[in-house]
Amino acid sequence: MHFQKPFRRRSALQDWLVETREQALARLDALAGYPHLRRMFRERVGYEPNLKTPKTYNEKVQWRKINDRNPLFPIVSDKLRLRGYVQDLLGPDAADILPRLHLATDDPDRIDFAALPANVVFKANHGSGWNIFLREGEPRDEDRLREEMRRWLRRSYAVRKHEWAYQHIPRRIIAEEMIQKPDSTVPDDLKFSMFRDQCGFIFWDDDRFGSMTQHICDDTWTELPWSNADLDKGILPPKPILFERMLDVARRIGAQFDMVRVDFLFTDERIVLNELTLYRGSGMMPYSPPEWDRHYGDMWTLPDL
Repeated sequence: MHFQKPFRRRSALQDWLVETREQALARLDALAGYPHLRRMFRERVGYEPNLKTPKTYNEKVQWRKINDRNPLFPIVSDKLRLRGYVQDLLGPDAADILPRLHLATDDPDRIDFAALPANVVFKANHGSGWNIFLREGEPRDEDRLREEMRRWLRRSYAVRKHEWAYQHIPRRIIAEEMIQKPDSTVPDDLKFSMFRDQCGFIFWDDDRFGSMTQHICDDTWTELPWSNADLDKGILPPKPILFERMLDVARRIGAQFDMVRVDFLFTDERIVLNELTLYRGSGMMPYSPPEWDRHYGDMWTLPDL
C-alpha cells in the first residue's frame, strides 16, 4: 500500500477550514494583482514574471493560469472525463492506450475492495499525484484508504497557484488497472511537451518512486543541453521500442492545443496515456541554462482572447 503524496491527517472540520482559507487567499491574491503568485515565481524561477506580455515558457504558464478559460481545460485535466475526450479524438486507436477503469465513485464507503483486482491504483480525478498503489500480497488498511480518499474529495488541487482547470472538475475517486513491467515494478514515464503538433522536448522519468533521474531529448532522440535545476539528469538511454507510437499520439493530441504535455507510461509491450498536463510544474520550473526558458516561450503562441 503506497501513498504517492499522502495528506496530513486532519478532521473533516480542519480540512474545511484549510480549504476555506486557501480559497479566500487565492481570491485576495487575484484581486491584489497576484503578489503571492509573483513571490513564488521569483523564489523558484529567479526573476520577476511578466504577467501581461509574457515571453518565457514559465511566464506563459502563468498567463494561461490567469487568463485562459478554455472550456476544454477542465475536461482534459479530469482523469475521468479525459477518457471520453481521447476516445472521441483518436477513435479505435484509443482502445489500447487507456488503462482499464474498474470504478468511479464520489463515496469511498461504497468501494468493495474485495471485488477489485489484486493490483490496482486509486486516483483523485481532480488532482495530480494523489494516487494510492495497492499491490498483490501487501497488507491493506481499508479504513486508512477510505480516510485518505475522503480527504481528496474535501480538498482542491493547486488553488493557491491559480491552476484554474482543476477547480472546475466534479470530484471523483477512480480505480484503474495498475500498469507494471514484467518484473512487477512501476513503468517509466515519457512526457512529450507539444506546441500544437510540434514536439519541443521530451522527459524520460525513471525510478519515479526511488532515486528519480530525468533524461531530456527532442523528437529525433537527441539529448538536449539543459536540465531542470532540481532533478538529476541521466545519460539518455536507447529509444523506447514504442517511441514512434507515442510520438504519433502526442502529435494528434497536441494539435488541439497551443501547448500541452502528453504523458505516457510505457513498457516494451505497451503504452498507456497517463494524463495531459496544462501547467507543467505550475510554470515554476527553472531551466539550466536559463535561456532555454525563452527558447520554449518563443515556440508557444498564446491564443487571442
